[in-house]
Amino acid sequence: MNNVDKFILKRCGFREDFDWENRFDLKTKVVYHDKLYEVSTVDLGLDHSFGMGKPLYYETMIFLVDGGKNEFSDFQLRYSTEEEARISHENIVKAFERGEIKWKKLWYLFLCLLVMVFQ
Repeated sequence: MNNVDKFILKRCGFREDFDWENRFDLKTKVVYHDKLYEVSTVDLGLDHSFGMGKPLYYETMIFLVDGGKNEFSDFQLRYSTEEEARISHENIVKAFERGEIKWKKLWYLFLCLLVMVFQ
């Protein structure tokens, strides 16, 4: 990335070390109830905590590969560090693989992470 790109990203509020071209981006496909989903965890570059607690730069969402609404359409977790994001991504994928994924469990995981953020 050249200096102009870095300047523009910084002026738009992106974190100092954010590199759009080499950003953290995990995508894992999983099957659930005969449908193909993608667990996506990315580096947003911008703080999405909206001034409430620690900065949240990373996000996990779950998409139906064919598109459209699904039971996970509103699911979203955010994290402060790449390590938190990576661990959560792996745990969500493992839960899918074990057939233990349920919206209520994801909601519980979200609440647990919320408690971690505000400690």
